[in-house]
Amino acid sequence: MPLRYRIVSFSPADLAAPEVLLGDASGLIATALAKPAIQQWSALLQHLISAGAQSLLIQQGVRDPDFIEEHDAFYSKQQRAVPRVCVRVHAFSCPAPIATADADPAQLVLDYIDAAAAQADCYLGFATLRPLRHAPVGATIVVDTPQAPAICKDNFPVHIAGASFEVQGTPYLQQDNAVGACAQASIWMALRTLRRRAGNSAYSPAELTVAATKYTALNRVFPGRQGLTVAQMLEAIRSTSHDPLVISISAPPTPADPAVAIEKAQPYIESGLPVVTLLMNPNTGGHVVVGIGLTPAPHQSTNPTGLIIHNDNQGPYLHLPRTAAAGTNDYALDQTVCLMVPLPDGVFMSAAEALPQAIVALDFWLPAFVAAPLQGNIQLPPLVTRTYLCTRHAFREWAKECAELDDGARVIYRTAELPKFVWVVEVHDANEYRPGEPNHMSRLGEVVLDAAADALHGDALVFFRLTQSMLPVPTTSPGLLGIDDGSVVALAKGDRMAGLAEPWKQV
Repeated sequence: MPLRYRIVSFSPADLAAPEVLLGDASGLIATALAKPAIQQWSALLQHLISAGAQSLLIQQGVRDPDFIEEHDAFYSKQQRAVPRVCVRVHAFSCPAPIATADADPAQLVLDYIDAAAAQADCYLGFATLRPLRHAPVGATIVVDTPQAPAICKDNFPVHIAGASFEVQGTPYLQQDNAVGACAQASIWMALRTLRRRAGNSAYSPAELTVAATKYTALNRVFPGRQGLTVAQMLEAIRSTSHDPLVISISAPPTPADPAVAIEKAQPYIESGLPVVTLLMNPNTGGHVVVGIGLTPAPHQSTNPTGLIIHNDNQGPYLHLPRTAAAGTNDYALDQTVCLMVPLPDGVFMSAAEALPQAIVALDFWLPAFVAAPLQGNIQLPPLVTRTYLCTRHAFREWAKECAELDDGARVIYRTAELPKFVWVVEVHDANEYRPGEPNHMSRLGEVVLDAAADALHGDALVFFRLTQSMLPVPTTSPGLLGIDDGSVVALAKGDRMAGLAEPWKQV
């Protein structure tokens, strides 16, 4: 019986000829009429080098469920036999073993796998290679890097020859321009990231195409080269039990304001919700990518310079800048037409509605927190807000673990009845705010809102917590906690504290 696994060394030298490694791993080679598409594969290899990969484990005969769906829907109908199985390439930070002449190849592979499983952070993820010359990179999950940090990600278990691994990353997929185009690939990446948290099925690109064209098909369903309209994309997302929110940014040919695009996307990305981003490149036309992080990392600036994206026709963990370099056809944020967020079912309030609700609560209660009447307006210290969506469990877990939180507030936060999802608007000292550093003590208070509330009628408030550091004058107590029943509790502590750095991790 032939051995399904093979180990190869991997180094920066392999980046010079990515087609050689692709052909060696998958058997996809150039013919007189067609060459393998290598741009995404090349970008993936460059990313793995940045992540510290030193060896690759090539696994043959993988029945990838996403490609099986694609095969059944399209490729099985062709005269030329297209295999149903794929190749999976696993990346490791440990070096490949040195084989001796008398070594048993199977035992060498198993020893390598077992040794890697015993090392923390040795496993860097996998790439699935489909038997398609024009679109080899299938379902892929690899770690992010400090140079391209993702916020929207999850932990995915991987099992290899009886050994268990885990990779934390954002799923990536190259469009095949037959079963699906960039819209389906981006939706797939967003939904697969959220699958475990949402408790939904794993929808394949083929299933998303069928769902998108169920009621409105402007052309043939397969091959799906013409892409999807916004209405079809919404239908595809709704079919997966998500409630898509569309945020308009610009009307081409008028360029978008990159700062607005970042401002609208940031609360959702910080909530761990991938943002499907529709672009209109003035030279190459429409395209869809998925925003998964902020550029630079959030702790480096409160005003990110761009987004970290998965781009199905270029590669994973790429930077989407505010504007494209002169004389290029690159994608950029000033090409943004709209954003599409796959919200969990039952979230009726948007981030744009949550922030004004919080500001109204702060404006009303901060003057009442002053110890003595003052003449004139109060000049507040510089404050900044951070808005994100999380579950009640994530909020309660933060309250449980935060040592600086007042004990009275902790008891109420952990025992009070809460809605399933809440918007949390953290209030930070603007001079100290570093959202990418979870242990940095810049959080002064928060407003908690019911994400299922009707924002129009002002019935969203669940809690607000004020502390003495939010005002430049003496306050009635070190802290003040307001509850949705109208009661107010004086707190004995008003210490600065850390925020909830990764809401997605606890959802």
